[in-house]
Amino acid sequence: MNEQNNPKYTELEIERMIDRALGQSISDDQQLADDEFVTEMEYAAAHIDLAVAAVDPIDLPTGLSERIQAQVSQYPDTTPRQSDSGNTLPFRAASISNPEGQSPASIRMIPWMVAAASMLIATISILMPRGTQPVQNLTRDRLALIADTPSESLTQWDWISTDDPAVVGEVYGDVVWSDTLNKGYMRISGLAVNDSAIEQYQLWIFDATRPTGDLPQFGEGLLSQRPVDGGVFDVSSTGEVIIEIHAKLKVEQAAAFAITVEPPGGVVVSDRSRVPLLALAP
Repeated sequence: MNEQNNPKYTELEIERMIDRALGQSISDDQQLADDEFVTEMEYAAAHIDLAVAAVDPIDLPTGLSERIQAQVSQYPDTTPRQSDSGNTLPFRAASISNPEGQSPASIRMIPWMVAAASMLIATISILMPRGTQPVQNLTRDRLALIADTPSESLTQWDWISTDDPAVVGEVYGDVVWSDTLNKGYMRISGLAVNDSAIEQYQLWIFDATRPTGDLPQFGEGLLSQRPVDGGVFDVSSTGEVIIEIHAKLKVEQAAAFAITVEPPGGVVVSDRSRVPLLALAP
């Protein structure tokens, strides 16, 4: 794996940037590069504005949020204060303690740089695809779900392929699901690698306890119900992939699973024009 694509490498680079923004371990050469650093941060902020506009936020890497807050708390509030007479008191850099001999100009920049570093961390976390969780971890979690769930509460059905062009080889794999935990995993081999800028896969979960008839254009019974959105996902290899299911609602009794091909970001109601895989009770 290229080290720039390694999540651990990315996190280490982020921490180094935070240290630099907070003035920790700054060498003479780094001090001379303040102007260049600010310019880099401004470019980063511009890219962040573009990137975060189209994605949903997720949690920061474990521990980094607390570290940022702890570091920021040691610097005073730079908000202009009101005097007893009601006049605004201007912020004065001289009133700030000077950590590690930094210049007043550098100190004044600290809150902004911390905010920019925080945004950069959030953006990298957001832009990491859900599939970046190591495959071995997903394999472990899937096997743990199977081992820890009583057989009567566990759904494990094989995939059935159709003649959709997204099926590019012999399909094998299954869907493992626990109604009790509202949790599950898909194991798939034989689906085409997709370009997420053009189309994505979306999982739908049909629940035997949900009302039917909402979508009569698809027939009667289970097919006419509005299924639960199980999440949008990408396939990066025609070999075996394991994908965690992200059900948007509680599923009381899973009765069928269907994978459709949709526009980027998925849809609220699928037209079901492309359904490469199905999983049904045997």
